Amino acid sequence: MGHPTIVTSTPEAARFVLATRHKSFVTFYPPSITNLIHPPPGVSQEMKAKMMKNTRDSMHSEMLRTQIARIDRITRWVLSSWDKQPCVVTLQETKKLAFHVVLDFIAGMAPSPETMKMMDDFSYIIKAMGAPMQFNIPGTSYHMALKKNQQILEALSSMVKKRRLEKSKENCLLDTLMEIENDNRENVLDDLVQCQLRAVIFAGSHSPAVLFVWLVKFLEENQKILEQVKAEQDAIRMAKISPEDPLSWTDVLNMPLTSAVIQETLRLANVASFVTRRATEDINYQGIWIPKGWLIQLDIRSFHLSPEYHKDPLKFDPSRFQEPTTKSAAFLPFGNGSKMCPGRGLVKFQALVFLHYLVTTYSWESIGCEKEFDYWPNPIVKGGLPIKISKLKSDCVT
Repeated sequence: MGHPTIVTSTPEAARFVLATRHKSFVTFYPPSITNLIHPPPGVSQEMKAKMMKNTRDSMHSEMLRTQIARIDRITRWVLSSWDKQPCVVTLQETKKLAFHVVLDFIAGMAPSPETMKMMDDFSYIIKAMGAPMQFNIPGTSYHMALKKNQQILEALSSMVKKRRLEKSKENCLLDTLMEIENDNRENVLDDLVQCQLRAVIFAGSHSPAVLFVWLVKFLEENQKILEQVKAEQDAIRMAKISPEDPLSWTDVLNMPLTSAVIQETLRLANVASFVTRRATEDINYQGIWIPKGWLIQLDIRSFHLSPEYHKDPLKFDPSRFQEPTTKSAAFLPFGNGSKMCPGRGLVKFQALVFLHYLVTTYSWESIGCEKEFDYWPNPIVKGGLPIKISKLKSDCVT
């Protein structure tokens, strides 16, 4: 990434770098990301901290409890279109799901032609981040991404201004961000709010969508585990008074096997395979000298797939997360410490709801190049994992 970098592949070093008690490392993103997803110039570190704190606070368990009904509604909306499609591209559908869940969560916005356009605009940004060279020249993916980025900010700006004029409350992140005040007791600027919303949408839509693709792939490849997950989910659906009843908070907390499947997928697929930090001072870690300004890259994939920490590490085995002996210290899919991903709970509950309706409604078979992969910005099946689907004939389907 154009910087002198130290790479580490041990969970102990990862915890040292990420731990809350250690303030000598700051978040670092490559230019391919910061050039497209960045706050407005001149924003103080104090204000950035306030924005991040409010973002984290908005994702506490009580807020997520109210989000389950929204996730349920959007998941049904996405999967309902599959009946008319004998073949679907999994990544396209999971992007639609993850994008609209996060947009509803941060702004209370239901799916619409406007939200579909914004989702398409974000896809140009994702594509440009994977480009080897970034030149602002007409015809390049980077040039198009800059144009789409501006359109996203304009759409978010209109949304913020409308919310301020209406003075309505949607019990969402946007309301919380607009209430933040600076040292002069003035509300934060709208351009800062919209940039924070853009960052949350970016972080909360692409990576979860990739995770859901891997869930579909691993379950298809492990039919016995799929049958067990389906039995767990069928029992929850059969307990409903009506097949149309949505999932409840209690339901999603009562999916131990499905939760283990999600954890094992995070470990094996490594959707976020590395984390990068920059040293703010000279640091000595166990005899290793880390100079100020150097990057340290935490290779999460190395210890997620290491036999030293996980027995038979290349095997898809959710049962390892149902055993109390699992070494959680060697499992860091969302980071650690104060910089741990604030949306980890939202991602988990999305995945649980998605799997519930997927396995109780459809069977599927992958077609195409399911054994070929791309690795930037996230590891993903080439072609987005096209699948041939069949609707199940069961009392459990909705």
